[in-house]
Amino acid sequence: MKHHFTAFFLIASLLCIYEVKGQIRLFGQIINKTTQKPISGASIQMLNSNVGTTSDSSGNYTLTVPSTGFNLRATAVGYYPKMRYFEPKKDTRYVFELAEEFKQLDEVTVKTNREDANVSSIEMSTLKLDTKSLRRIPVVFGEADIIKALLLQPGVSTVGEGAAGFNVRGGRTDQNLVLLDEMPLFSTSHLLGFFTNVNPDVVQDVTLYKAGIPAQYGGRLSSMMNINLKNGNPNKINYQAGAGNVSARLVAEGPLGKKLTFILGGRIAYPNWMIKKFPDNIRNSRAFFYDLNAKLRYQIGKNQQLTLSTYLNHDDFKFPDDTVYSWNAKAASLQWNAQLNDRLSLSAAAVYSDYAFQMEGVKEFYRFRFQSGITHKELKTNLIFAPSEAHRLDAGASMIRYDVAPGDRTRVDDESNINPKAIANEQAYEYSAYVSEEWNAARWITVQAGLRYAAFALVGPKTVYNYEAGVPRAPETATESTKYSFGQKIQSYGGFEPRVSLRIGLSKMHSIKLSYNRTRQYLHLITNTTAISPADFWKLSDNYLPPQVADQYAAGYYLNLKDNVYEFSVEGYYKNISSLLEAKNGAILLLNPQLETALITARGLAYGVELSAKKNKGQFTGQVNYTYARTFIQSLSTFALEQINQGNWFPANYDKPHILNVAANLTLGRGWSMSSNFTYNTGRPAIYPDGNYSVAGYPLINYSRRNADRIPDYHRLDWAITKNTRQNKEQLRYSTWVFSLYNVYGRENPYSVYFARFNRITRAYQLAVFGSIVPALSWNYNF
Repeated sequence: MKHHFTAFFLIASLLCIYEVKGQIRLFGQIINKTTQKPISGASIQMLNSNVGTTSDSSGNYTLTVPSTGFNLRATAVGYYPKMRYFEPKKDTRYVFELAEEFKQLDEVTVKTNREDANVSSIEMSTLKLDTKSLRRIPVVFGEADIIKALLLQPGVSTVGEGAAGFNVRGGRTDQNLVLLDEMPLFSTSHLLGFFTNVNPDVVQDVTLYKAGIPAQYGGRLSSMMNINLKNGNPNKINYQAGAGNVSARLVAEGPLGKKLTFILGGRIAYPNWMIKKFPDNIRNSRAFFYDLNAKLRYQIGKNQQLTLSTYLNHDDFKFPDDTVYSWNAKAASLQWNAQLNDRLSLSAAAVYSDYAFQMEGVKEFYRFRFQSGITHKELKTNLIFAPSEAHRLDAGASMIRYDVAPGDRTRVDDESNINPKAIANEQAYEYSAYVSEEWNAARWITVQAGLRYAAFALVGPKTVYNYEAGVPRAPETATESTKYSFGQKIQSYGGFEPRVSLRIGLSKMHSIKLSYNRTRQYLHLITNTTAISPADFWKLSDNYLPPQVADQYAAGYYLNLKDNVYEFSVEGYYKNISSLLEAKNGAILLLNPQLETALITARGLAYGVELSAKKNKGQFTGQVNYTYARTFIQSLSTFALEQINQGNWFPANYDKPHILNVAANLTLGRGWSMSSNFTYNTGRPAIYPDGNYSVAGYPLINYSRRNADRIPDYHRLDWAITKNTRQNKEQLRYSTWVFSLYNVYGRENPYSVYFARFNRITRAYQLAVFGSIVPALSWNYNF
């Protein structure tokens, strides 16, 4: 093995110094002339030639060029193009500094990807957002929000208004990997789902992979969301403040010397004054949240950077005279990036993320405190090697340590009648390594193939129960138990995760893309509710709960017209999921020491078609997105009493066949703009009663079929008008005012329908989160 590694590095070293006869390397970086920040997705093209490339996420580019003279042109959306004549005789480094365009009275939206990326890039099923486009979308309470913006895109949905989390192409909410500067977030919402828990004012860009997930990432089945924080302004100290109906924000950024920059952002909420406007059964509730982000970036020499990112948040919510829920997250990442030469770059990171949940009962004689949580510790490294313009090789490895606390209930005082109970913590390691190659075989074809291997090991201390064979697992069928000591291996899993993408360019205006990826997930969010609940808890794979595995196939056609003014696309996907976990009917999940007796294994099936049409330029811009999607689940138990719907396929809780989203923006001039959204989706599945029966003379409602019915369809119209007081680029102090109307025509969209008996009559009751129009005013000030 040692000789193999020696040979590999010897070959890599030889490739690094390899030079094609008659050609040389031109490499460097493309940066913003004012801020000196890198520009990703910029285009570099040799005039009167097919030679060209785009800059990576750090603004770096590499070209193989002739040793004779030529003109090179660099362009990026939102920047003036720059052209320079070269006549190099050896490998040369050059930095393009692009000046940002600025249109008086209008806000410039700078995208992180090139204009024709949907056609020319190998990436498919990928959604990209920037902070300026986020602010144009009217949402509840009038503040920009990452997840609410993604919900307007095809293939992304949620179970209901105000629900925490999001679903991607038939995946559950826990099947999305969300990374904030490499820090995994185990909760993505504030205020029980009404806000994303990342302040958009400190975010540089957001990328969501629905398919074609890079081989570097794994651990979740359905999607990967990468949120990048802004780097601090290297030239001067800037401040940005904002306030809305529910929360206030403050961001500061700037230099701390010649090589060190910072950005610090905070947000705090004050929703209680609005809660008191609600009906009597809600107005005595209270809520609160805050979040903090900080990032330091240190330039080590010319080609190395060291960044430290941190994140902290807190939420609490209290129902009237009942229970107080609170959850906290704290995370940090230390990243080192180095451009070793024009072909080779290396990065390494140390990551820490901790999520903790607490529930406190406040009723007299029943006071208690419940706690659960999960901790993620990770070391990872990645290498990028580009021996030529046509090839790019990515490789890396990571190691993760999981510590999971499923639950611990204690008394608050001696008068409490609650019995203390604790479930033993779980520990595990996840190891992974990957290699990926992107090959531009010709102008019209690009192939990206990757292979990731992930291994998982559950370790002690832990007690594992054994059960009688031939009967359903239940506490009373346990025969014996085995105790494992600290660090002793209990159960291990592993497997390969191939990733393949293919782009066929039919012309500069349209292309076809295909992808396949396999993903594995060793973490499970245990819940028996439709939406994410604060009381949900995480569980590691063990002897009885194997890892979830998904295979997704996707195909798409992409067309751009009139110099990328119009974008059209259609994508289809098919996904198989194995080893899903479903709760048995009537199962008790919380504080269950033998959780495997309350769960059964199931499989999932998801497929759909996504249509999208966009207008990107001009006074009027907008998009229309339609999704047809189906998601089904089938329980796999061989015991009739454990089967759900007699073992037949049934719709998942988040199955919504039809989703339509329409968004429009109109620039009015003099700093004024107007935007509007309309959304429609099929009502989600529900369980309605199919009869009544009595026990000891007491009437009960019978529910026999899971998700056989649906709540009414959902539709809503939102509207907003924005005023930007900035007159020119030199104006440093200016305000942005946003007035919005959420749910313009006041529809009472049902979140759920439940049933109760009243005087021997079963009645249906409909719960709506917002049953009326919700006005909001938001203000941002830059200085």
